[in-house]
Amino acid sequence: MKELEKHYLRPGPAGNAAGVDDAAPPPATVAAVIVLYRPDPAVFTRLVASIASQVQKIFVIDNTPGAQAPPAALEDCGCPLAYHANGKNKGLAAAQNLGLEKAICHGFTHVLLLDQDSTLPPGAVDGLLAAEQALLRQGRPVAAVGPLYIDEKTGERSRGVRRSWIHIRWDSIPLDKTEPVLTDYVIASGSLIRTSVLLHVGLMRDELFIDWVDTEWSYRANSYGYEAYIVPTVSMRHNVGDATVHFLGRRFNLHSPIRNYYIVRNAVYLLKDSRMSPRWRFTMLIYVPKYILVHAWLSRDRWSSFKQMLRGAFEGLTGRMRPLSAS
Repeated sequence: MKELEKHYLRPGPAGNAAGVDDAAPPPATVAAVIVLYRPDPAVFTRLVASIASQVQKIFVIDNTPGAQAPPAALEDCGCPLAYHANGKNKGLAAAQNLGLEKAICHGFTHVLLLDQDSTLPPGAVDGLLAAEQALLRQGRPVAAVGPLYIDEKTGERSRGVRRSWIHIRWDSIPLDKTEPVLTDYVIASGSLIRTSVLLHVGLMRDELFIDWVDTEWSYRANSYGYEAYIVPTVSMRHNVGDATVHFLGRRFNLHSPIRNYYIVRNAVYLLKDSRMSPRWRFTMLIYVPKYILVHAWLSRDRWSSFKQMLRGAFEGLTGRMRPLSAS
């Protein structure tokens, strides 16, 4: 199976993305891929209930250390499912890739990526599929479509991201907006991706482990000629960050020292990747030092966060991309 998957999932050459799907598309079949890591039972139960009737199969990849049996939320969920326990935390990217490989090898046309703490409303998958098909009929080379997410802690709505050479432009999406919004990337959770695109662009990069995984994939897809869209007529409840604080008139999502390590390490590592947008790399040169200073100051454990972020910057620069526990 692994040899088949390696052959089947080899990315194609860069080229015109619009030419990938010239043939009439087959009827859409959607597999959900959910990655778990110490899930909250009530929140995960809510997620499963929200998608069980919207997809044809659910692949659950469990990164919880020591996990062996499926969570109770998967019992009699009303949807065909497959559960795989990694036995340890192999990282978000590696777990996503395992689920993506399984979905592709089972012949699904689309994959819906989901975090354990998201919730989709009824009809969300059909809404995403309809928006994608409308864009394809317009000749748009779609990489992924994703819902407009609403942060459960703050109520803040997601915005489109467009980078200029000197700053990141966050485009607010009006409440009455109905047309898909072009964005540099969509977050992984809730994103709907055609398996034909995954075969062309490739899967997620395991070495990133957790942060910037979706951003890197979106920019890589863009280097192949694809585009990402937010579908404002489809909403999703989602949790962003561990906590939020207001500082100097802005709201910041705070993370643990370990997450801050990965955020900084991967950002520095990706600065060397030519497939990332030159504008993204330029703004990251400004963003990373600011992130280290601001988030170290706002952290409950300033010194630990500062040290982890400096370590992340050094290891991203030197390409030392092992999981933190193995470094």
